[in-house]
Amino acid sequence: MDRLRRSIHGGKASSGSTHVTEQGRRLRRDVVWNLVPVGLLGVVGLGLSFVVARWWGASAFGVFNLVTTAYFAFAVIGACGLQYSVLRAIAEAPEDRDRVAAIVAGALVPNLVLAAASTTVFVAIRPLIARWLDSPAVGEGMLWAAPGLFCFAVNKLLLGVVNGLRRMRAFAIYTSLRYGLIAAGLVIARVEHVASDHLAAIWTFTEGVLLIVLIGELVATVSLRRAAGWTAWTKQHLDYGVRGVLATLAYEINTKLDVWMLGVLIADKAAVGIYALAAALNEGVMQLAAVLQNNLDPMIARLIAGGDVTELHALVKRSRRWFVPALVGVCAASAAVFPAVIPWLIGTPGFAAGAIPFAILMAGIAIASPYLPFAHLLLMAKRPGWHTVLLVIAIAVNVTGNVVLIPRLGLAGAAISMAATVVTSALLLRGLARWCARVRL
Repeated sequence: MDRLRRSIHGGKASSGSTHVTEQGRRLRRDVVWNLVPVGLLGVVGLGLSFVVARWWGASAFGVFNLVTTAYFAFAVIGACGLQYSVLRAIAEAPEDRDRVAAIVAGALVPNLVLAAASTTVFVAIRPLIARWLDSPAVGEGMLWAAPGLFCFAVNKLLLGVVNGLRRMRAFAIYTSLRYGLIAAGLVIARVEHVASDHLAAIWTFTEGVLLIVLIGELVATVSLRRAAGWTAWTKQHLDYGVRGVLATLAYEINTKLDVWMLGVLIADKAAVGIYALAAALNEGVMQLAAVLQNNLDPMIARLIAGGDVTELHALVKRSRRWFVPALVGVCAASAAVFPAVIPWLIGTPGFAAGAIPFAILMAGIAIASPYLPFAHLLLMAKRPGWHTVLLVIAIAVNVTGNVVLIPRLGLAGAAISMAATVVTSALLLRGLARWCARVRL
Protein backbone atom coordinates (compact mmCIF):
# COMPACT_ATOMS: atom_id res chain seq x y z
CA MET A 1 0.00 0.00 0.00
CA ASP A 2 2.84 2.41 0.89
CA ARG A 3 4.51 1.57 -2.39
CA LEU A 4 1.26 2.28 -4.24
CA ARG A 5 0.81 5.58 -2.36
CA ARG A 6 4.35 6.64 -3.20
CA SER A 7 3.77 5.69 -6.81
CA ILE A 8 0.58 7.76 -6.98
CA HIS A 9 2.16 10.79 -5.28
CA GLY A 10 5.24 10.48 -7.45
CA GLY A 11 3.04 10.37 -10.54
CA LYS A 12 1.26 13.55 -9.45
CA ALA A 13 4.50 15.29 -8.76
CA SER A 14 5.84 14.17 -12.09
CA SER A 15 2.69 15.37 -13.84
CA GLY A 16 2.88 18.73 -12.08
CA SER A 17 6.55 19.01 -12.90
CA THR A 18 5.87 18.20 -16.54
CA HIS A 19 3.16 20.89 -16.66
CA VAL A 20 5.48 23.48 -15.16
CA THR A 21 8.23 22.50 -17.60
CA GLU A 22 5.86 22.82 -20.57
CA GLN A 23 4.66 26.20 -19.32
CA GLY A 24 8.27 27.30 -18.93
CA ARG A 25 9.14 26.17 -22.44
CA ARG A 26 6.17 28.00 -23.91
CA LEU A 27 6.99 31.15 -21.95
CA ARG A 28 10.61 31.08 -23.10
CA ARG A 29 9.54 30.47 -26.71
CA ASP A 30 7.02 33.32 -26.60
CA VAL A 31 9.54 35.67 -24.98
CA VAL A 32 12.08 34.86 -27.70
CA TRP A 33 9.49 35.57 -30.40
CA ASN A 34 8.62 38.89 -28.77
CA LEU A 35 12.27 39.89 -28.55
CA VAL A 36 12.17 40.23 -32.34
CA PRO A 37 10.11 43.45 -32.24
CA VAL A 38 12.39 44.76 -29.47
CA GLY A 39 15.29 44.29 -31.85
CA LEU A 40 13.31 46.11 -34.51
CA LEU A 41 12.55 48.82 -31.97
CA GLY A 42 16.29 49.28 -31.58
CA VAL A 43 16.86 49.38 -35.33
CA VAL A 44 13.70 51.18 -36.42
CA GLY A 45 11.97 52.74 -33.44
CA LEU A 46 15.12 54.19 -31.96
CA GLY A 47 16.50 54.67 -35.46
CA LEU A 48 13.53 56.98 -35.99
CA SER A 49 14.92 59.17 -33.22
CA PHE A 50 18.40 59.15 -34.74
CA VAL A 51 17.22 59.82 -38.27
CA VAL A 52 14.73 62.59 -37.42
CA ALA A 53 17.38 64.31 -35.31
CA ARG A 54 19.98 63.95 -38.09
CA TRP A 55 17.82 64.74 -41.13
CA TRP A 56 15.50 67.39 -39.71
CA GLY A 57 17.49 68.68 -36.70
CA ALA A 58 17.20 68.68 -32.91
CA SER A 59 14.42 71.32 -32.86
CA ALA A 60 12.27 69.29 -35.28
CA PHE A 61 12.88 66.20 -33.16
CA GLY A 62 11.78 68.12 -30.06
CA VAL A 63 8.54 69.19 -31.78
CA PHE A 64 7.96 65.65 -33.07
CA ASN A 65 8.25 64.30 -29.53
CA LEU A 66 5.89 66.91 -28.10
CA VAL A 67 3.27 65.98 -30.72
CA THR A 68 3.83 62.29 -30.03
CA THR A 69 3.31 62.82 -26.29
CA ALA A 70 -0.12 64.36 -26.87
CA TYR A 71 -0.90 61.68 -29.46
CA PHE A 72 -0.16 58.84 -27.05
CA ALA A 73 -2.12 60.47 -24.23
CA PHE A 74 -5.27 60.91 -26.31
CA ALA A 75 -4.97 57.38 -27.68
CA VAL A 76 -5.17 56.13 -24.10
CA ILE A 77 -8.40 58.08 -23.61
CA GLY A 78 -9.77 56.63 -26.85
CA ALA A 79 -8.97 53.08 -25.75
CA CYS A 80 -10.21 53.81 -22.19
CA GLY A 81 -8.38 50.81 -20.75
CA LEU A 82 -10.73 48.44 -22.57
CA GLN A 83 -7.75 46.51 -23.95
CA TYR A 84 -6.80 45.37 -20.44
CA SER A 85 -10.37 44.37 -19.62
CA VAL A 86 -10.52 42.31 -22.83
CA LEU A 87 -7.11 40.75 -22.21
CA ARG A 88 -7.97 39.72 -18.66
CA ALA A 89 -11.45 38.39 -19.48
CA ILE A 90 -10.31 36.36 -22.50
CA ALA A 91 -7.28 34.94 -20.67
CA GLU A 92 -9.53 33.43 -18.00
CA ALA A 93 -11.10 31.05 -20.54
CA PRO A 94 -9.69 31.48 -24.06
CA GLU A 95 -11.05 28.10 -25.16
CA ASP A 96 -14.69 29.26 -24.80
CA ARG A 97 -15.16 30.75 -28.27
CA ASP A 98 -18.71 32.02 -27.72
CA ARG A 99 -17.62 33.81 -24.55
CA VAL A 100 -14.59 35.28 -26.34
CA ALA A 101 -16.79 36.59 -29.15
CA ALA A 102 -19.14 38.28 -26.68
CA ILE A 103 -16.20 39.78 -24.78
CA VAL A 104 -14.71 41.27 -27.96
CA ALA A 105 -17.98 42.62 -29.35
CA GLY A 106 -18.84 44.11 -25.97
CA ALA A 107 -15.60 46.09 -26.02
CA LEU A 108 -15.37 46.95 -29.72
CA VAL A 109 -18.58 49.01 -29.87
CA PRO A 110 -17.68 51.48 -27.10
CA ASN A 111 -14.06 51.49 -28.28
CA LEU A 112 -15.03 52.84 -31.70
CA VAL A 113 -17.20 55.57 -30.16
CA LEU A 114 -14.53 56.61 -27.65
CA ALA A 115 -11.77 56.58 -30.27
CA ALA A 116 -13.80 58.93 -32.50
CA ALA A 117 -14.59 61.26 -29.58
CA SER A 118 -10.98 61.39 -28.42
CA THR A 119 -9.76 62.19 -31.95
CA THR A 120 -12.31 65.00 -32.26
CA VAL A 121 -11.14 66.62 -29.02
CA PHE A 122 -7.49 66.15 -30.05
CA VAL A 123 -8.10 68.16 -33.22
CA ALA A 124 -10.17 70.79 -31.43
CA ILE A 125 -7.56 71.68 -28.80
CA ARG A 126 -4.63 71.99 -31.22
CA PRO A 127 -4.54 75.80 -31.07
CA LEU A 128 -4.61 75.78 -27.26
CA ILE A 129 -1.65 73.37 -26.99
CA ALA A 130 0.28 75.27 -29.67
CA ARG A 131 -0.12 78.53 -27.71
CA TRP A 132 0.74 76.85 -24.41
CA LEU A 133 4.00 75.49 -25.81
CA ASP A 134 4.58 78.63 -27.92
CA SER A 135 5.03 76.35 -30.94
CA PRO A 136 2.67 76.56 -33.95
CA ALA A 137 4.55 73.56 -35.36
CA VAL A 138 3.16 71.35 -32.58
CA GLY A 139 -0.41 72.29 -33.51
CA GLU A 140 0.26 71.55 -37.18
CA GLY A 141 1.82 68.19 -36.34
CA MET A 142 -1.21 67.20 -34.25
CA LEU A 143 -3.48 67.70 -37.27
CA TRP A 144 -1.39 65.29 -39.36
CA ALA A 145 -1.35 62.73 -36.55
CA ALA A 146 -5.11 62.85 -35.88
CA PRO A 147 -6.29 60.04 -38.24
CA GLY A 148 -3.60 57.80 -36.79
CA LEU A 149 -4.87 58.55 -33.30
CA PHE A 150 -8.26 56.96 -34.07
CA CYS A 151 -6.59 53.88 -35.55
CA PHE A 152 -4.13 53.61 -32.67
CA ALA A 153 -6.92 53.59 -30.07
CA VAL A 154 -8.68 50.75 -31.91
CA ASN A 155 -5.42 48.85 -32.48
CA LYS A 156 -4.79 48.85 -28.73
CA LEU A 157 -8.01 46.88 -28.23
CA LEU A 158 -7.35 44.47 -31.09
CA LEU A 159 -3.85 43.71 -29.82
CA GLY A 160 -5.37 43.11 -26.38
CA VAL A 161 -7.50 40.39 -27.98
CA VAL A 162 -4.41 38.77 -29.52
CA ASN A 163 -2.60 38.92 -26.18
CA GLY A 164 -5.55 37.49 -24.24
CA LEU A 165 -5.69 34.51 -26.60
CA ARG A 166 -1.94 34.04 -25.97
CA ARG A 167 -1.23 34.21 -29.68
CA MET A 168 2.16 35.58 -28.75
CA ARG A 169 3.87 34.76 -32.03
CA ALA A 170 1.13 36.65 -33.86
CA PHE A 171 1.50 39.45 -31.29
CA ALA A 172 5.23 39.58 -32.07
CA ILE A 173 4.57 39.67 -35.82
CA TYR A 174 2.07 42.53 -35.56
CA THR A 175 4.33 44.53 -33.24
CA SER A 176 7.19 43.95 -35.67
CA LEU A 177 4.97 45.09 -38.52
CA ARG A 178 4.31 48.33 -36.64
CA TYR A 179 8.03 49.09 -36.54
CA GLY A 180 8.42 48.10 -40.18
CA LEU A 181 5.67 50.54 -41.12
CA ILE A 182 7.34 53.29 -39.09
CA ALA A 183 10.52 52.72 -41.09
CA ALA A 184 8.61 52.76 -44.37
CA GLY A 185 6.81 55.95 -43.36
CA LEU A 186 10.10 57.61 -42.48
CA VAL A 187 11.64 56.69 -45.83
CA ILE A 188 8.58 58.01 -47.66
CA ALA A 189 8.78 61.26 -45.67
CA ARG A 190 12.44 61.64 -46.64
CA VAL A 191 11.90 60.85 -50.31
CA GLU A 192 8.90 63.18 -50.56
CA HIS A 193 10.72 65.94 -48.62
CA VAL A 194 7.97 66.13 -46.02
CA ALA A 195 8.20 69.28 -43.90
CA SER A 196 9.28 68.82 -40.30
CA ASP A 197 5.88 70.10 -39.10
CA HIS A 198 4.20 67.19 -40.92
CA LEU A 199 6.41 64.35 -39.67
CA ALA A 200 3.70 63.14 -37.31
CA ALA A 201 1.90 61.82 -40.41
CA ILE A 202 4.15 58.78 -39.93
CA TRP A 203 1.81 57.71 -37.10
CA THR A 204 -1.22 58.00 -39.35
CA PHE A 205 0.41 55.86 -42.03
CA THR A 206 1.63 53.25 -39.52
CA GLU A 207 -1.53 52.77 -37.48
CA GLY A 208 -3.84 52.99 -40.50
CA VAL A 209 -2.14 50.10 -42.28
CA LEU A 210 -1.83 48.11 -39.03
CA LEU A 211 -5.56 48.52 -38.38
CA ILE A 212 -6.35 46.88 -41.72
CA VAL A 213 -4.12 43.93 -40.83
CA LEU A 214 -5.59 43.56 -37.33
CA ILE A 215 -9.13 43.58 -38.71
CA GLY A 216 -8.06 40.55 -40.76
CA GLU A 217 -6.69 38.92 -37.58
CA LEU A 218 -9.96 39.57 -35.77
CA VAL A 219 -12.07 38.07 -38.56
CA ALA A 220 -9.83 34.99 -38.67
CA THR A 221 -9.79 34.27 -34.93
CA VAL A 222 -13.07 35.57 -33.47
CA SER A 223 -16.53 34.83 -34.84
CA LEU A 224 -18.46 37.95 -33.86
CA ARG A 225 -21.67 36.31 -35.12
CA ARG A 226 -21.52 34.11 -32.01
CA ALA A 227 -21.41 37.13 -29.69
CA ALA A 228 -24.71 36.52 -27.91
CA GLY A 229 -25.12 38.65 -24.80
CA TRP A 230 -22.35 41.07 -25.74
CA THR A 231 -24.19 44.08 -24.26
CA ALA A 232 -23.66 42.70 -20.76
CA TRP A 233 -19.91 42.68 -21.43
CA THR A 234 -20.07 46.30 -22.60
CA LYS A 235 -21.18 47.37 -19.14
CA GLN A 236 -18.43 45.31 -17.48
CA HIS A 237 -15.75 46.63 -19.83
CA LEU A 238 -16.77 50.25 -19.33
CA ASP A 239 -16.88 49.83 -15.55
CA TYR A 240 -13.39 48.29 -15.63
CA GLY A 241 -12.11 50.86 -18.11
CA VAL A 242 -13.42 53.90 -16.25
CA ARG A 243 -11.73 52.69 -13.07
CA GLY A 244 -8.48 52.07 -14.92
CA VAL A 245 -8.30 54.68 -17.68
CA LEU A 246 -6.71 57.28 -15.44
CA ALA A 247 -3.98 54.74 -14.71
CA THR A 248 -3.23 54.02 -18.35
CA LEU A 249 -3.40 57.73 -19.16
CA ALA A 250 -1.06 58.45 -16.24
CA TYR A 251 1.32 55.76 -17.48
CA GLU A 252 1.49 57.13 -21.02
CA ILE A 253 1.86 60.70 -19.78
CA ASN A 254 4.41 59.60 -17.21
CA THR A 255 6.66 57.95 -19.80
CA LYS A 256 6.95 61.25 -21.67
CA LEU A 257 6.28 63.72 -18.88
CA ASP A 258 9.95 64.59 -18.52
CA VAL A 259 10.14 65.57 -22.21
CA TRP A 260 6.87 67.50 -21.99
CA MET A 261 7.92 69.38 -18.84
CA LEU A 262 11.25 70.28 -20.41
CA GLY A 263 9.33 71.69 -23.38
CA VAL A 264 7.32 73.88 -21.00
CA LEU A 265 10.06 74.89 -18.55
CA ILE A 266 12.99 75.58 -20.88
CA ALA A 267 13.03 77.63 -24.07
CA ASP A 268 15.82 75.71 -25.83
CA LYS A 269 13.96 73.19 -28.02
CA ALA A 270 17.31 71.77 -29.19
CA ALA A 271 18.02 70.75 -25.57
CA VAL A 272 14.57 69.15 -25.46
CA GLY A 273 15.53 67.16 -28.55
CA ILE A 274 18.80 66.02 -26.95
CA TYR A 275 17.00 64.81 -23.86
CA ALA A 276 14.19 63.31 -25.94
CA LEU A 277 16.71 61.01 -27.61
CA ALA A 278 17.98 59.80 -24.22
CA ALA A 279 14.35 59.30 -23.12
CA ALA A 280 13.59 57.34 -26.30
CA LEU A 281 16.55 55.05 -25.62
CA ASN A 282 15.30 54.66 -22.05
CA GLU A 283 11.91 53.55 -23.38
CA GLY A 284 13.72 51.09 -25.64
CA VAL A 285 15.38 49.44 -22.68
CA MET A 286 12.05 49.40 -20.84
CA GLN A 287 10.66 47.39 -23.75
CA LEU A 288 12.69 44.41 -22.52
CA ALA A 289 10.51 44.41 -19.41
CA ALA A 290 7.42 44.97 -21.56
CA VAL A 291 8.18 41.80 -23.57
CA LEU A 292 8.11 39.63 -20.47
CA GLN A 293 5.14 41.57 -19.11
CA ASN A 294 3.07 40.96 -22.25
CA ASN A 295 3.73 37.24 -21.97
CA LEU A 296 3.06 37.09 -18.24
CA ASP A 297 -0.18 39.12 -18.22
CA PRO A 298 -2.52 36.37 -19.53
CA MET A 299 -0.80 33.79 -17.31
CA ILE A 300 -1.21 35.99 -14.24
CA ALA A 301 -4.87 36.66 -15.06
CA ARG A 302 -5.63 32.95 -15.38
CA LEU A 303 -3.74 31.97 -12.21
CA ILE A 304 -5.44 34.66 -10.14
CA ALA A 305 -8.87 33.75 -11.54
CA GLY A 306 -8.20 30.12 -10.60
CA GLY A 307 -6.95 31.04 -7.13
CA ASP A 308 -3.57 29.40 -7.74
CA VAL A 309 -1.45 31.92 -5.84
CA THR A 310 1.23 29.32 -5.06
CA GLU A 311 1.95 28.76 -8.77
CA LEU A 312 1.85 32.52 -9.32
CA HIS A 313 4.54 33.02 -6.68
CA ALA A 314 6.61 30.29 -8.34
CA LEU A 315 6.16 32.00 -11.73
CA VAL A 316 7.37 35.30 -10.28
CA LYS A 317 10.43 33.62 -8.79
CA ARG A 318 11.31 31.71 -11.97
CA SER A 319 10.95 34.79 -14.15
CA ARG A 320 12.91 37.05 -11.84
CA ARG A 321 15.83 34.62 -11.53
CA TRP A 322 17.05 35.30 -15.07
CA PHE A 323 15.38 38.59 -15.95
CA VAL A 324 16.84 40.84 -13.27
CA PRO A 325 20.55 40.18 -13.93
CA ALA A 326 19.95 40.37 -17.68
CA LEU A 327 18.23 43.78 -17.50
CA VAL A 328 20.76 45.21 -15.04
CA GLY A 329 23.54 44.16 -17.42
CA VAL A 330 21.81 45.86 -20.35
CA CYS A 331 21.36 49.06 -18.32
CA ALA A 332 25.03 49.17 -17.31
CA ALA A 333 26.29 48.45 -20.82
CA SER A 334 23.93 51.01 -22.40
CA ALA A 335 25.00 53.77 -20.01
CA ALA A 336 28.66 52.97 -20.64
CA VAL A 337 28.52 53.17 -24.45
CA PHE A 338 26.17 56.16 -24.77
CA PRO A 339 28.83 58.95 -24.67
CA ALA A 340 30.90 57.40 -27.46
CA VAL A 341 28.24 55.83 -29.68
CA ILE A 342 25.27 58.24 -29.75
CA PRO A 343 27.03 61.47 -30.85
CA TRP A 344 28.82 59.42 -33.54
CA LEU A 345 25.56 57.90 -34.81
CA ILE A 346 23.80 61.27 -34.91
CA GLY A 347 26.81 63.07 -36.29
CA THR A 348 26.37 65.91 -33.78
CA PRO A 349 28.72 66.18 -30.77
CA GLY A 350 26.09 68.14 -28.83
CA PHE A 351 24.10 64.95 -28.20
CA ALA A 352 26.83 63.90 -25.73
CA ALA A 353 25.00 66.17 -23.29
CA GLY A 354 22.42 63.40 -22.94
CA ALA A 355 24.93 60.92 -21.46
CA ILE A 356 24.50 61.84 -17.78
CA PRO A 357 20.67 62.00 -17.93
CA PHE A 358 20.64 58.65 -19.73
CA ALA A 359 22.88 57.04 -17.07
CA ILE A 360 20.49 58.29 -14.38
CA LEU A 361 17.51 56.82 -16.25
CA MET A 362 19.32 53.48 -16.57
CA ALA A 363 20.01 53.44 -12.81
CA GLY A 364 16.28 53.83 -12.14
CA ILE A 365 15.41 50.88 -14.38
CA ALA A 366 18.10 48.68 -12.81
CA ILE A 367 16.86 49.36 -9.28
CA ALA A 368 13.21 48.70 -10.23
CA SER A 369 13.97 45.67 -12.43
CA PRO A 370 12.57 42.99 -10.05
CA TYR A 371 9.09 44.49 -10.36
CA LEU A 372 8.86 45.88 -13.91
CA PRO A 373 7.49 42.71 -15.62
CA PHE A 374 4.60 42.59 -13.13
CA ALA A 375 3.40 46.17 -13.60
CA HIS A 376 -0.07 45.01 -14.73
CA LEU A 377 -0.64 42.60 -11.84
CA LEU A 378 -3.34 44.76 -10.24
CA LEU A 379 -5.14 45.05 -13.59
CA MET A 380 -5.05 41.28 -14.05
CA ALA A 381 -6.32 40.86 -10.47
CA LYS A 382 -9.41 42.98 -11.26
CA ARG A 383 -8.09 45.91 -9.22
CA PRO A 384 -7.96 48.67 -11.85
CA GLY A 385 -8.89 51.28 -9.25
CA TRP A 386 -5.82 50.51 -7.14
CA HIS A 387 -3.70 50.42 -10.29
CA THR A 388 -4.97 53.94 -10.92
CA VAL A 389 -4.04 55.01 -7.40
CA LEU A 390 -0.53 53.66 -7.92
CA LEU A 391 0.06 55.56 -11.15
CA VAL A 392 -1.59 58.78 -10.01
CA ILE A 393 0.83 58.83 -7.06
CA ALA A 394 3.69 58.09 -9.45
CA ILE A 395 2.78 60.91 -11.81
CA ALA A 396 2.40 63.29 -8.87
CA VAL A 397 5.95 62.38 -7.80
CA ASN A 398 7.18 62.95 -11.36
CA VAL A 399 5.45 66.32 -11.79
CA THR A 400 6.76 67.55 -8.45
CA GLY A 401 10.26 66.34 -9.23
CA ASN A 402 10.28 67.99 -12.66
CA VAL A 403 8.97 71.32 -11.38
CA VAL A 404 11.55 71.40 -8.59
CA LEU A 405 14.57 69.91 -10.36
CA ILE A 406 14.44 71.06 -14.01
CA PRO A 407 14.95 74.79 -13.20
CA ARG A 408 17.93 73.85 -11.01
CA LEU A 409 19.55 70.92 -12.83
CA GLY A 410 18.14 71.05 -16.37
CA LEU A 411 18.27 67.73 -18.23
CA ALA A 412 19.73 65.89 -15.25
CA GLY A 413 16.85 67.12 -13.09
CA ALA A 414 14.30 65.64 -15.49
CA ALA A 415 16.18 62.32 -15.47
CA ILE A 416 16.41 62.20 -11.66
CA SER A 417 12.68 62.83 -11.41
CA MET A 418 11.86 60.05 -13.90
CA ALA A 419 14.23 57.54 -12.27
CA ALA A 420 12.79 58.28 -8.82
CA THR A 421 9.28 57.80 -10.20
CA VAL A 422 10.14 54.37 -11.66
CA VAL A 423 11.54 53.21 -8.31
CA THR A 424 8.59 54.66 -6.38
CA SER A 425 6.14 52.85 -8.67
CA ALA A 426 7.95 49.55 -8.07
CA LEU A 427 7.77 49.93 -4.30
CA LEU A 428 4.10 50.90 -4.43
CA LEU A 429 3.34 47.88 -6.63
CA ARG A 430 5.04 45.56 -4.13
CA GLY A 431 2.90 46.88 -1.27
CA LEU A 432 -0.41 47.04 -3.15
CA ALA A 433 0.04 43.57 -4.66
CA ARG A 434 0.30 42.06 -1.19
CA TRP A 435 -2.49 44.16 0.29
CA CYS A 436 -5.05 44.06 -2.54
CA ALA A 437 -4.31 40.81 -4.37
CA ARG A 438 -2.55 38.73 -1.66
CA VAL A 439 0.42 38.26 -4.00
CA ARG A 440 4.01 38.53 -2.80
CA LEU A 441 6.35 40.23 -5.22
